Amino acid sequence: MPIYLDHNAGAPVRAEAAAAVSRLLADMGGNPSSVHRSGQRSRRMLEVARAQVAAIVGAEPRHIVFTSGGTESNNLAIFGAITATSRRRKIISSQIEHSSILAPIAELERRGFDTVRVAPDADGRVDPGRVLAVLDGETALVTLGLANSEVGTIQDFAALASRCGAAGALLHIDAAQAVGRIPVEVAALGCDLLTLSGHKLGAHSGIGALYVRDFARLAPIAFGGPHESGMRAGTPNLVGAVSFGAAAEAAMDAMAAESVRIGSLAASLLARIREAIPGLRLNGPMVGRLPNTLNLTFPGVLGESMLIALDLEGVEVSMGSACAAGAVEPSHVLRAMGRSVADARSSLRISLGWNNTAQEIEAVVALIPEVWRRVAAAEPLSEAGAR
Repeated sequence: MPIYLDHNAGAPVRAEAAAAVSRLLADMGGNPSSVHRSGQRSRRMLEVARAQVAAIVGAEPRHIVFTSGGTESNNLAIFGAITATSRRRKIISSQIEHSSILAPIAELERRGFDTVRVAPDADGRVDPGRVLAVLDGETALVTLGLANSEVGTIQDFAALASRCGAAGALLHIDAAQAVGRIPVEVAALGCDLLTLSGHKLGAHSGIGALYVRDFARLAPIAFGGPHESGMRAGTPNLVGAVSFGAAAEAAMDAMAAESVRIGSLAASLLARIREAIPGLRLNGPMVGRLPNTLNLTFPGVLGESMLIALDLEGVEVSMGSACAAGAVEPSHVLRAMGRSVADARSSLRISLGWNNTAQEIEAVVALIPEVWRRVAAAEPLSEAGAR
């Protein structure tokens, strides 16, 4: 079995989610919108799942809209907010967001909207003061990630919510990477909109959710029936919702213990391979980072070569966001943090999760330095060739 260290791209399905789906499939369920018994039984299952997902972020179930995943949730938040506040023409974000935020913003910019992308510091932190400095009465939306998918930096948005509200702007937080790994409470964040993704928690892929505090300030982007409080037309993905609900409940119950255990494994992995690989660099802060995430620059090698060599040895990691896995450009996150093209191309992301064991990390600690030495000897990376 491969050692899977790419949980930020998507976690393996939790046993609780698989069991919930098996129970559902054994039931002759109907369409949750139907009025007959089978339909109403399915409706009850959908609402149980909605309550389970709501609980992990301290929300009321009625504020949870099921979507196909984090990308749709981000698109609904951005385009829905802009449509609902059509007289405002400004959107504020940062340079290190996921592509499902950056691409909608680029599309709005193409349509003539005023867009601001705030630069992070060298550790991937977005200074709230820089966001507030460009916030004004023309701002429709501030959209930012709570935890960065590539380097794991956790942002502090405590100062933003009240100021956004005072300016009449909506605050959207993409918490897809954070939920289930650190405590997330919509009340503490003070956000209007918050994105969740099922497969990051250990649900089946193809399911996500958007927390919407005030439906009157969000317009739908898909039209049809009155599903999901009128925010998302179409028959709900009941299988996905049930999987998401079970995974969210399991992740919430295990979060405190898992965070400590996984953080300890990641810290041990980092410390030990640092000793074995001179010049290895951690991208992102030592403190204030998701406990499961390590983004590492390996000296003298291409990250792609390391990734392939590790994969051949049965260790699965990534070079960053799964949505950008086919891209030839170096990580936009690392470049925004001030890393050189060479360093960005020499970096890998290792992200641990619920199913990783101490035995696996022991094996990886021994293997990574060996693979690095072999790759460095076979394909020495010149500074000119990395640019």
